[in-house]
Amino acid sequence: MLSTFKRILVATSIIGMSILSNSASAQSPHQFKSAYSFEDTVSRLESGIKDKGMSVFAVIDHAEAAKNAGLTMPPTKVIIFGNPKAGTPLMVKYPALALDLPLRVLVNQDQSGVNVIMHPYQTAFNNLQLPVQDGEALGQAEKLVQKLVMQQ
Repeated sequence: MLSTFKRILVATSIIGMSILSNSASAQSPHQFKSAYSFEDTVSRLESGIKDKGMSVFAVIDHAEAAKNAGLTMPPTKVIIFGNPKAGTPLMVKYPALALDLPLRVLVNQDQSGVNVIMHPYQTAFNNLQLPVQDGEALGQAEKLVQKLVMQQ
């Protein structure tokens, strides 16, 4: 009897770990290297986002904030951007989505180069148990970010 219980416990643990690892990988941020310097990457993103009719709502300079606090960190900025014409109807339909909109893209520099990182829109939709296909327009913004920082 005890060995049967142990087998069930082991099987349940394995299934649970498999589910957790699958959900974690599905929610991994998109990360890629920029073909440009840190400042050029930030500039390309800001101007490219605006050129596509979206708004840059804020740029958070984490390295500058660290410096002001007497600390140091590598160049790190978060660009908060979006298109109210696309995002507002989604937030009206799914109010909790306002926790994840507008979109954000992180640009940071390390010894290997300039990294560009953003959460895929599917993460927010999956976390909130919303139909992922409703956010497909947000996927276009993700593709734009990647296109702007890849070598042309």
